[in-house]
Amino acid sequence: MIKANFDLSGKVALVTGGGRGIGRALAEGLASVGASLVVVARTEEEVRKAADEIAQETGVETLPLVCDVTNSTSVKETVAKALARFGKLDILINNAGTSVRKTALELSEEEWDKVMDVNFKSVFLMSREVGRHMVEQNYGRIVNVASVASSLTLASGTPYGPSKAGVVQLTKQLANEWATKGVTVNAISPWFFKTSLNAQALENNDFRSLLERRTPMRRLGQLEELVAPTLMFCSEGASYITGQNLFIDGGVTSYAF
Repeated sequence: MIKANFDLSGKVALVTGGGRGIGRALAEGLASVGASLVVVARTEEEVRKAADEIAQETGVETLPLVCDVTNSTSVKETVAKALARFGKLDILINNAGTSVRKTALELSEEEWDKVMDVNFKSVFLMSREVGRHMVEQNYGRIVNVASVASSLTLASGTPYGPSKAGVVQLTKQLANEWATKGVTVNAISPWFFKTSLNAQALENNDFRSLLERRTPMRRLGQLEELVAPTLMFCSEGASYITGQNLFIDGGVTSYAF
């Protein structure tokens, strides 16, 4: 009998932006099925709190690391520390992200660069560094957090969608390059899930109602609903899936009117 198995005991996962929001939810999900964790974020207090709480709740070994994911030196140092502690990295979740809610005519060059660096460049830098190790060990699972905005346009937040579209295309490119190396690379594309990035906007009842009406399920997503799809990509059962982008969106991308 063939059985689905999400057990990740013995695996080591690194999650960027793991201190809160989607990253924290995915880190907790990985730990819940046995993966040891490297929790990466920009703020030391935040990343230590997340790592400590996850370790206490699940009993897995965690390592909190502060990293500027847009800086290649910081990324290299972070990956080196993770490998020194655990000896390997089996799973990489590229989740770090940011947004600027402005239109093209309002946006500054500096704001464009910031969003592109955090959302897109960081995925390349971290995937390249961790990917070297994964290719050497002939095993790896990379999951990039993209967005519905990689495919659909938004009323504002001009750089966000293009940055996430880049993530989807980079996902396919790396999947192709590493397909024979035991490394799979996939992406998930969420719709609106309440996080620190959008919490203020979602406090506007009119805006929230508009989003819910636009969603065939008539509700926004819950963070825990991102966990199982991500674990699927990380599992042994997904060994023949690579280069894919999975929309987790309540039906938004299949809905016209």
